[in-house]
Amino acid sequence: MFRTFGADLRTSLSTAIQAIFDDESDVFIGNAIATFATLAGGAIGISIGENILVGKLISEVPKYADAISPQAVIESGALNLQALTSSTAVLYGLRQAYGVAISAVIICATVSICFSVLATLGMQRLNLKVISREREVNKQTNQSAASSSGIVADQEDLDNLAMADLGRQKIEALP
Repeated sequence: MFRTFGADLRTSLSTAIQAIFDDESDVFIGNAIATFATLAGGAIGISIGENILVGKLISEVPKYADAISPQAVIESGALNLQALTSSTAVLYGLRQAYGVAISAVIICATVSICFSVLATLGMQRLNLKVISREREVNKQTNQSAASSSGIVADQEDLDNLAMADLGRQKIEALP
């Protein structure tokens, strides 16, 4: 469920990037920056979460199960705790320590999400339907203006006119 939800957010982000930029070449750059920020944020978040988990395990394992070293618990991982002990009381203590450590990671992630939501409150709100209509109207207006003046206003013709004008200026500048 969450993987699908995240994929939907990523698709929405790409659509929003397309709406923001007028020039198509800027869309690629914006999309690349958004993808990089998403991946870098995930990598940093995993690193922070792992450090919090290991630090909490080091401090919590002696409180709940002093018979086993925190390093042994960290090396065995959460799924292999039963291999460390045969005592149900110690195993219960190890699970409690893991629960406290994972709770700290989740609290950190929740605080991070709250700060990111606060940051979005200052962002510009765009309506994609309105932007699409405005671009369509501008496109039709430009086409009708160009056809009424007899000039085809596509980018290639404009580039050719600019090059011709630049060549004329260079010729006029010759002695």
